[in-house]
Amino acid sequence: MGLKLSRADRAAGLKELPGGDEQPFMPWHNPETGQEFPSLPSDTPNAMNYMIRGFRMGPATAELKAKWEAGKAERAAAYDKRMKARFKGPRGAKLRKMEQGAKNENTPAASVSEVAAEVIRQLQELGVVPATAATADDGPEGAADDAGQPA
Repeated sequence: MGLKLSRADRAAGLKELPGGDEQPFMPWHNPETGQEFPSLPSDTPNAMNYMIRGFRMGPATAELKAKWEAGKAERAAAYDKRMKARFKGPRGAKLRKMEQGAKNENTPAASVSEVAAEVIRQLQELGVVPATAATADDGPEGAADDAGQPA
């Protein structure tokens, strides 16, 4: 049993869906900004919610699409301004420090094998792991003998 749509619904962009109980989707747009949402639910509760927000059913007109594209640089500048504002104040100091640490190319990140070797070294110093145990640098074959040959 499929969902039956009227001609007006089809003209508005609704599509018939198999099964009958599935949720219909269609494009919506904001008539003030020109932003288009290509596939949002269009059942009655969602449609009312979008209409209360000021959205309209159907795709945006060419003029509205052009208006949205023209505002791209302005939105990017506003986003940059918001991101810069995050770095102000007491929380911003922590964020700046984290960003500097991430951008600092002079501080090489420790590799997994370096970290594993350091952990094994510390465990050997504490006596948890015997000093003769194989280390992470020995590979899957195990420890090599004094002559450099595998044991």
